[in-house]
Amino acid sequence: MTDFEEKKYPLSTVAIQNKVTECFKSMSVDEKRLLIMASPIARNIDASEQDEILIRADDFAKECGIKLNSAYKQIEIASRKLIDRSFSYTNDRGKKVYSNWVIDATYEDAGVSLRFTSIVLVMLKILDKYNPYTRYKKDVVLKLKKDYSIDFYHLAKKNQAKNGFELTLDQMFSEFGLPDSYRDLRNLKRRVLKNAMEEINAVTDISIEYMPIKQGRSVTGFKFAVKEKPKPKTIGVGRDPDTIDMFVSMTDAQINMFGNQLAQLSELSHLAVGNESYDALASRIKDMLKDPDKQKQFIPHLRKLGFKAT
Repeated sequence: MTDFEEKKYPLSTVAIQNKVTECFKSMSVDEKRLLIMASPIARNIDASEQDEILIRADDFAKECGIKLNSAYKQIEIASRKLIDRSFSYTNDRGKKVYSNWVIDATYEDAGVSLRFTSIVLVMLKILDKYNPYTRYKKDVVLKLKKDYSIDFYHLAKKNQAKNGFELTLDQMFSEFGLPDSYRDLRNLKRRVLKNAMEEINAVTDISIEYMPIKQGRSVTGFKFAVKEKPKPKTIGVGRDPDTIDMFVSMTDAQINMFGNQLAQLSELSHLAVGNESYDALASRIKDMLKDPDKQKQFIPHLRKLGFKAT
C-alpha cells in the first residue's frame, strides 16, 4: 500500500477522520449520529456536493435503538441544527477557515437526504496517513445515548492501542463545549464522567476507568484507562437465542442501566403491579436480572437494547 492509498471499510464500520469529532463540540447526540451514519455512505459512493445522502428513518430507529415514530422527529430536528451549525479549522497555509456542515436537507417519506459541503465530505471520505482517523463498529457507537458518551468512546478507541489517554480540565471544556456550570467538579463527575463511563462500560466493546490528576490538592484533569472487553461468548449454540436457559453474568452497572431501560418498555408493562411507578418496577427488574430463573424472560429484550454477554 502506498502512502497515498486510502483504506476501504464496509458500511458496518465507521471510519471517520479525527477532525470530524474534534468539531463535534456542542452537538446533540442525534447530530453526531447523522454524521456517523452518513460517513460510510459518503465514502462508499464517493459522494460530491451534488450527491444527496439519504439517512432512512427506519435505519436510524433500528441502529440507535429507538422507536420509528421518534426517529422521524429526531432526524428532522438534528438535520435542521446541522444546517445552522458551522465549524472552523486551520488550513495547510495556516489560515483559519469557517465552513458549514450541510448545504441543504430534503425531507422525504423515508427520512432525510443531506448534501454536505466539499470540506466535510473530505473529512468523511478520505482515510490515509495524512488524515488521521479512528474506526469502530457502527452498531456499537450508535447505541450510545448520553450526551458525551460518543465523544469519550471515540477518544477511547483512538487511544486504545496506548491503553488510555489524559485530558486536562481545559481540554475537556474546549473539546466538548462544556457549560461553565461544570467547572464545579461535582457537576462534572455526575453529569459528564459518570453518565458516559457507565454507558460505555455497559453497552460497548471496551471499558474505561478514570482517576483524577492533581497538582497539590487541586484536580487539573483526568487520566482514562481503556481496556478491550473479552470477546462475547456464544450462548446456546444451535438453539433459539430467545429461549436460552444459560444465566448471563451482568455487572452492577449493566444491571442498573438495563433495569431502568427494561422498565420503560411497553411490552413489559404487564410486570407492573397495580399503579406501580417506573422506579419501583425498575428496582424489581434489577433484582430479577440477578436471578438465573427470572432473568431468562429478559434475554431477548436485553439483546434489542444492545446488551452483549461477555
